[in-house]
Amino acid sequence: MSTNDVLKAQFRDKSAPLGKMRRDGFVPGVVYGKGFDGVDIMVPKQTLSSFFHNSGKVFEVQVEGHGKHLVALDDVQRGHLGGDYIHFSFHKVSASEKTTITLPIHFTGESAGTKEGGVVYPVIHEVEVRGLPKDFPEFIEIDVTELGMNGHWTLKDITPPKGMEWAHSEEDSIVSCHAPRVKAVEETVEEVTAEATPEGEITPVEDSEKQAA
Repeated sequence: MSTNDVLKAQFRDKSAPLGKMRRDGFVPGVVYGKGFDGVDIMVPKQTLSSFFHNSGKVFEVQVEGHGKHLVALDDVQRGHLGGDYIHFSFHKVSASEKTTITLPIHFTGESAGTKEGGVVYPVIHEVEVRGLPKDFPEFIEIDVTELGMNGHWTLKDITPPKGMEWAHSEEDSIVSCHAPRVKAVEETVEEVTAEATPEGEITPVEDSEKQAA
């Protein structure tokens, strides 16, 4: 978590019409947490988009007139087909208590299996980790260099970042390397086509035209 990750927000009156707020260029949201009454906030759309793009998953939000809060990104709702942000929620956390968040996975390196014609298939693209807010990285990096052909890694094969622990089963699959799947798909299409047009039942175009006449 970067100490420069501070999002400036305005207090939001819950009675204010959400439609007008969004037309004015703001995105409504909320900060909530255990033993915390919660506060409704709003942030300019462009500010929110830029902040999410450049910040980590744990940061501080400065609410005008309501202080500064250390939070973790909980949920972001987008419009139809993944358009503009329409709502967000932040979970208030304590700097001295472990918490669980979801981090994206970045796969790096060239798998040994790809040199034998294999393809790397990520099973998941994000993972839950538990630790102190100050220790959270922006993402989990997994080097697949040692992943061979027909190889399969689970969470127990990956060492979590220092101070972190996986927050779900270590038996969960992460990534694998296998032969390309395209050929198998093409063979399936050919089989379906053959079944749909069995030999001896194809009517020539000219015969069809004669029958129609």
